[in-house]
Amino acid sequence: MKLIYGNIFSDNRGILKFLNDFDMSQIVRMYTIEPKLGVVRAWQGHKFETKWFYVAKGRILVKTLHMETKEINQFQLNNTEPKILEINGGYYNGFESLDADSILIIYSDFDLQKSKKDDFRVGIDQYPW
Repeated sequence: MKLIYGNIFSDNRGILKFLNDFDMSQIVRMYTIEPKLGVVRAWQGHKFETKWFYVAKGRILVKTLHMETKEINQFQLNNTEPKILEINGGYYNGFESLDADSILIIYSDFDLQKSKKDDFRVGIDQYPW
């Protein structure tokens, strides 16, 4: 797991956000989620698939749960500080929107069929948020 930091440039023409250190050569698909405020989506994990989380709008709390050690980490991602959270295989993840109308972009190195075969879930009742 790691954070990939970007930067912001602004002038009279507008704002430019960039993540030049994010190597997208491994990406095979991407999707967006617009989570409802106050709803927790957890715990989905993968043993081998890597995912990258980027918040395009708002603020989202992302937590990871190691599949073996059960260690929990948390990260607050938001659109005012461009960064990407890389979640390697071996972790469950979950998230919760902290602002209405937040948008989370998720990139994956597995296609959908391969991802479904590497999909593992545990209930939030088993590992409380």
